[in-house]
Amino acid sequence: MCDPITIAGIALTAGSAIANTIAQSKVQKARDSALAAERVRQNTLDQEAAALNAASQDRYQDFGAQQDERASELGQYFTDQKIENASGNAAAAAEQATPQSGSDIVVREEAKQRGKADAFAKGQGEALGNLRSFGDLLGGIGREQARDAGRIGQIGGFKRGSSNIVPLELDEANSAGDGMKLFADVLGLGGSLATSKGLGGGTKSVDPWKGLRAVGTKPASSGLLSLYG
Repeated sequence: MCDPITIAGIALTAGSAIANTIAQSKVQKARDSALAAERVRQNTLDQEAAALNAASQDRYQDFGAQQDERASELGQYFTDQKIENASGNAAAAAEQATPQSGSDIVVREEAKQRGKADAFAKGQGEALGNLRSFGDLLGGIGREQARDAGRIGQIGGFKRGSSNIVPLELDEANSAGDGMKLFADVLGLGGSLATSKGLGGGTKSVDPWKGLRAVGTKPASSGLLSLYG
């Protein structure tokens, strides 16, 4: 049967192996976690870039309806500007003109001509809006798509930056089981010493002169045996 020291040494060695297994498990879990986090980051950035790309492509959908809407907006803008300018010019001219006539015929004619002028201004504004709507809409879409491309480029930079930190995260994950590794090394050293001591203590040294001492002899300096006593 093994002595207690040898048994303790074997137990410590087994404990060291178990501690090393736990340490490796901690390291693997930390590495898996780092890689999973990177996959989540990359997937999130890919989805954001895909959404931007889809939105950029969708800017051309219903282009005709968008052009009509832009033509209406521009036509109203140009019409308002023309009417405002015409009103300003009319007011300035009125200050220099003779006093307003009290004749109903003159007043109605003036209102009639002003209505014609407003209608003409509106027609010109709408025509100018229709003329410029295509280029204005196309230019606006181009500017928006340029911004989309810039944002997609930024996302690409974020993806590269995220990939570049993965090796650092993996290096850090490799130290996750350092405490358990140290404990395993201590157990392994203790088990080795205990096992060595236990096995060494169980082997007795052989004295070659034991039988001669039993009959009262001792070795001579010349290597021969001589009697004494």
